[in-house]
Amino acid sequence: MNRLIITSMLIFTLAHAAVGQGYTFKDIRYNGGTIQTKVNPKDWGNRLIVSSDEIRLELKDGQVQRIDPKLVSGLSYGQEAHRRVGTMVALGILFAPLALFGLFHKTRLHFIGIEYGTADGKRAGELLQGHKNNYRGVLMALRGATGAPVAVAEEDRKYVATGIEGIKVEEKKDKDKKP
Repeated sequence: MNRLIITSMLIFTLAHAAVGQGYTFKDIRYNGGTIQTKVNPKDWGNRLIVSSDEIRLELKDGQVQRIDPKLVSGLSYGQEAHRRVGTMVALGILFAPLALFGLFHKTRLHFIGIEYGTADGKRAGELLQGHKNNYRGVLMALRGATGAPVAVAEEDRKYVATGIEGIKVEEKKDKDKKP
């Protein structure tokens, strides 16, 4: 247990120190958001570059989405990422239609949501899927670059590194039931 905590803190420290240089993650799926693309949500051929100056998502079809880390208002992981980006869909943000089917997927997929404001003041969001070997690093790099909190449902908390300070999200409870 102590080894896990020490390792997580070391990774977080290194991620925080190196975020100025930038991190590149090659195994990233784009599952929806503000970019209209024909890239398959099951395709790992996209890249995410995270630095303190810019978050850049490079899609396999050549499109590039640049996000100012200072404009990121929130990060989310797991099913919470689906809920938050799904809410943005309801608010009218463009979304890859194929990714909508993934909103109901229940197996362990490492979804990462990025919520941000655009230069013209609109709300935007991206839903990414990290690979099982890199999703913790992606979360740590995004957290280090943006300073934004990570919203994590209690059921997903065990999959997030201990070095990441997250917002616990309470699951919906039936208010009509009496204890």
